[in-house]
Amino acid sequence: MIAALRIYLSDFYIKWIFISALILNVGLFIFLLFFIRQSNVPIVLHYNVDWGVDYLAEVKNIIILPLIGFFIFLFNGLLGLRLWSRNRALSYYFSAIVLISEIFLCLVGLALYMINS
Repeated sequence: MIAALRIYLSDFYIKWIFISALILNVGLFIFLLFFIRQSNVPIVLHYNVDWGVDYLAEVKNIIILPLIGFFIFLFNGLLGLRLWSRNRALSYYFSAIVLISEIFLCLVGLALYMINS
């Protein structure tokens, strides 16, 4: 398993995608930790264009965003690792989904910051 992981991570694109996704996830966590004010007042966690604010919760619930990104990172990374020897194109697909989902989670984090400011 370790040898397969080394071969998998030796690919330039896979390594670049996973390092970028990990940097985005850690950056999102640090951004939310330092820029969202810690208070007892509930914050907006979901905003709908038609109905407006439809989900308020405690500030600590916003840390779920980087946690979701980390689980996507692990799940798709393991799927890509398992498929690497059989189908490299599918492995690249799962790796790309990791980076795309991290980008969207960062956009969601920025939107929540702007809504709650």
